[in-house]
Amino acid sequence: MADSIFWHYLEELPEQEAAWKEWNSRLANWHRFNTFYTHYLRVEGRRVKLLNCPAPCEYGYPRQVMENAPSDIVAVCPEGKAVPLQLKFRDILIYSLRLEAFHQALCVSLNIKYSAEIRKEHENVWHLGDYSGTKVYITYKTSTLTDTISSIYLLHQKPFILMVPTTKNITTEIQQFMAKNNSILLSMADELHLQPDGSFKSKRSIAECMKSCNQPCPEHYQSRILPIEAYKYLVYSEM
Repeated sequence: MADSIFWHYLEELPEQEAAWKEWNSRLANWHRFNTFYTHYLRVEGRRVKLLNCPAPCEYGYPRQVMENAPSDIVAVCPEGKAVPLQLKFRDILIYSLRLEAFHQALCVSLNIKYSAEIRKEHENVWHLGDYSGTKVYITYKTSTLTDTISSIYLLHQKPFILMVPTTKNITTEIQQFMAKNNSILLSMADELHLQPDGSFKSKRSIAECMKSCNQPCPEHYQSRILPIEAYKYLVYSEM
């Protein structure tokens, strides 16, 4: 199964963590799942109280985790519409993405000079490092992509590279803005593949991505560059 199943799931996790049951349910059929969790997941000292229902009904409520004993753990439907789901202790343990190791591996695959200080410069955004003097960022939350791009651009007002899991929430307005400002969005689902040794292989180099993104725009895009806020209003007005 293509790596895209992984990138799409990672895009859904607000804190890049989930119960083992969730990781396993969503990614067990991915051919690189064992490699991924061996290299990039770590168990936390916490357990979940709620799990997504494996058989969604009209209610859509998550199941409540009941720990009766270490060997008697069940996920109960709050509406009593389904038989309790038997769980193992590992199922309810929270596993999180090892961000530092994961980000370092991404940087190696794309020849990005890794920033040792892994911190958020903006909400939901990490500064990965630099590529030939251009700042490279990564975000997993793309539901607020317009706001994220706005924050990055207004702080530096220079071209930048933003890595995102998928192209799911990239609008035409966002594409126009990034092209106008010589910045690029790099979709990891389209450009990166996890290898058996845990490294990532890139389909294209960043230089190739920049070259394709810097092709002349159609004539009707040649107007003055607008602040990203202008595009935000365009997006919201169409919703």
